[in-house]
Amino acid sequence: METIDVQKIHEKLAYLTLVRKELLTKELSPEGAWLHQYTVRRTYPSGYTGVYKYVKWQANHAIFKRNPKKRALPLKPGKNARFTTHQHIGCTDSDEAREAYETWNNRLKLEAIERALSEIEAILSTF
Repeated sequence: METIDVQKIHEKLAYLTLVRKELLTKELSPEGAWLHQYTVRRTYPSGYTGVYKYVKWQANHAIFKRNPKKRALPLKPGKNARFTTHQHIGCTDSDEAREAYETWNNRLKLEAIERALSEIEAILSTF
């Protein structure tokens, strides 16, 4: 039977806590949001078809502020007039997209570390 080295677990816990504290100082993506990459094809009068790849933030709930613009048609019933579920970022190779991917990766790391910390603390509470 394998024994559990509680000292090593405490060291890992301290390390994860330190990494978590570092991540909290960095820019994080909105909670519950992810990046969605999509392709747009446009055919020009010359016959050339351009293929463009874009990135946008996506969420299950309306958390992104709408860009104010005059609308020819009113919003559909049930739509939030101030917030939306997506936000356009730009082309996939833009600086804005790179920053978005970095903030999203920071959020994913933070969530994984918080899950690990809660599991380790649950294990340690049994001792």
